[in-house]
Amino acid sequence: MKVPNVSRPLTLSALALLVSAAGMPNVGHADAITAYPDHNLPGLPYSAVVRAGNTIYVSGVLGHVPGKAELVPGGVGAEARQSLAYIKEYVELAGGSFENTVKCMVLLASIEDFPKMNEAYREYFPKNPPARSTVIVPALPLGAGVEIECNAIVVD
Repeated sequence: MKVPNVSRPLTLSALALLVSAAGMPNVGHADAITAYPDHNLPGLPYSAVVRAGNTIYVSGVLGHVPGKAELVPGGVGAEARQSLAYIKEYVELAGGSFENTVKCMVLLASIEDFPKMNEAYREYFPKNPPARSTVIVPALPLGAGVEIECNAIVVD
């Protein structure tokens, strides 16, 4: 009876794991991770922005009135502008530049609001916009029409 060569699949699996880990930020240790609370709406159970090495992760942001759990007036366009203004502020707080935003995720409560959101988005990213996904969702906190999260890199 011939015994199968199990070392080859294990070697390929280890190589695949090593290659996939190459895409992860090299933070080295927990000291390289800094979390910043949401100073625009304090008391939330998560960080507004986290920097891990040279990567900045901004949590989903609603277009709320500063310091209040209420949306800015004006609908989805105004909410998107306020969300992006907060995101810009958070990226800079973590030591980055808004121009180095590489990926955003937009949660939209209605496909009908897609053009209004895109108009606001273009104002903040007039050239070289980051990669983006837009997902239509059944509901957002505070009855918001849009929530946006982004990732950026810090260029030394």
